[in-house]
Amino acid sequence: MRPILVALLLGCAIVFASCLAENTVKMTFVNSSDSLLCFDLSSESAARGDFCDEIKPRGTTVWRPGCSQSGEEPLTIVLTIGQGGSEIYKRTATCNEWEESGAKFTIEQRGDELVATDSLPDAIPGP
Repeated sequence: MRPILVALLLGCAIVFASCLAENTVKMTFVNSSDSLLCFDLSSESAARGDFCDEIKPRGTTVWRPGCSQSGEEPLTIVLTIGQGGSEIYKRTATCNEWEESGAKFTIEQRGDELVATDSLPDAIPGP
């Protein structure tokens, strides 16, 4: 009887822990430019420049922003040149859409401007 009770309690603990676990999406930023970039989840927050999740120059950075459990909530990604700098990229999709696309961002210097592209399809249906 005791092994059954232990197995049942262990099973309940695993289920409970998985319910509390935050759903995230892995986002990979490949920055081939010489510019330090910042990653944010809204234009307003990026413009304030209070905090900067850095994307280092000439490197690859991975971020895992939180999502709703269903993955259907919209998630906006904003990239700026440095903390509180000019916005070079902004796009919104659900976490599921980001996940399905591979969520890879490529940042390149083209002439005098930085160009950011992503792995999302060109046309994303609205939520």
